[in-house]
Amino acid sequence: MQAIRRTIICILCGLLLACNDNRSDSLIEGDSGFCSVPEQNRFVHELLQDVYLWYQDVLPQINYFSFSSPLQTLVSLRSKQDRFSTVTNAAAFESLFNEGQYLGYGFSVMTEADGSARLRFVYDDSPAGRAGLQRGDEILTVNNQSAQSISLAFAWTSIFGPDQEGYPVSMLVRKKDGSVSDVQMLKTLVNINTVLHTSLIPDGNEQIGYLVYNSFLTTSNAELADAFATLNAAGVNRLILDMRYNGGGSVAVANTLASYLYTNSSSIQLFARLQNNDKYRSRDSFYLFRSLLNQLDLQQLVVITTAATCSASEMIINGLKPYLNVMTVGSTTCGKPVGMNGYRYCDQLLLPVSFAVYNSNNEGDYFNGIEARCPAQDEVTAAFGDEQEAMLSAALYLSRNDACQAVAAHRPAASTATIDTDDFVRSVIGAY
Repeated sequence: MQAIRRTIICILCGLLLACNDNRSDSLIEGDSGFCSVPEQNRFVHELLQDVYLWYQDVLPQINYFSFSSPLQTLVSLRSKQDRFSTVTNAAAFESLFNEGQYLGYGFSVMTEADGSARLRFVYDDSPAGRAGLQRGDEILTVNNQSAQSISLAFAWTSIFGPDQEGYPVSMLVRKKDGSVSDVQMLKTLVNINTVLHTSLIPDGNEQIGYLVYNSFLTTSNAELADAFATLNAAGVNRLILDMRYNGGGSVAVANTLASYLYTNSSSIQLFARLQNNDKYRSRDSFYLFRSLLNQLDLQQLVVITTAATCSASEMIINGLKPYLNVMTVGSTTCGKPVGMNGYRYCDQLLLPVSFAVYNSNNEGDYFNGIEARCPAQDEVTAAFGDEQEAMLSAALYLSRNDACQAVAAHRPAASTATIDTDDFVRSVIGAY
């Protein structure tokens, strides 16, 4: 199979790709033959038999007329250890990873055990951001339905309607000061700010840097450059990198972030190796640390993690471990030591797991996630940068004492609101 490829990682990826076998010129939107459902199912099956990391597990023969969609075909053929390969709309994928945009309202929701819901984060340039919504605000109703009834019906995805620009939503929101606002929003293109927060925390005569980073997108590069200019100017040598909601993204951007964090890097030091299946080992990729302006000379790196910390975020932890004192706070990460390349067909993009990720010590295979050294729970009612917020407090304690803070009294566990895993873009960023 001849493929035009660029490497991407996570439940997500970095750049829009185009590839196919010798029929690629004919697989275009609107072609009733090559874009029929059976022919798309054939494309999925044949590609998995070729570039899929676990191609040996794929059934050699299937009935292409027995599946209603390429996604159903893919799910039926995936290896038992694969919960990541998927299909998505090519245009939406490109908009997200190349332009940092998606169609939505610009906020993320966390539900509590009782069904109540609060905002985890809000994108600045979004309907929610312009409406003044903030992390910690409580959603009381959406379109006259209570948060509890939406949670009970597992309807958080459907309540916000279709991917249609101008689609309206009405919410009652209780702000953290106790006031209640009636918020009216229209769905539109959201410009994602991947750096959610940057600050400096005094510690004696030094400053501890704090960076909340949320997605490895191409548009992140300028944001990271600004953030590290601030951190470097303050002489930061201890950093708390908060990736509690970071689902991953581009390998190239992960390589950039890693290079900011390791100032002693040279062009011969390996950050990550991406290993293909045994038919395509010649395509293995090697990402080396780069020399960048405003790199930090870190003595210590503390990373805040949760089950939503995935793929490229885990790659940062694993890739820096041979070189830096990397410590983790929070809870176990999602467990995605593999990545995907994108293959375009019709108006869709097939994203099969096609490589495994290893560091310079040949360490990888963390399918059970990377455990947190010190446990801590997300405290969504507190703003990013609030030193009393449970996760940041635990990270600061670890940074200052090289020991874990006493665990706070147990409270009912919170969970993110259900987002349809078939909705690739929203499942990647965790936002509506």
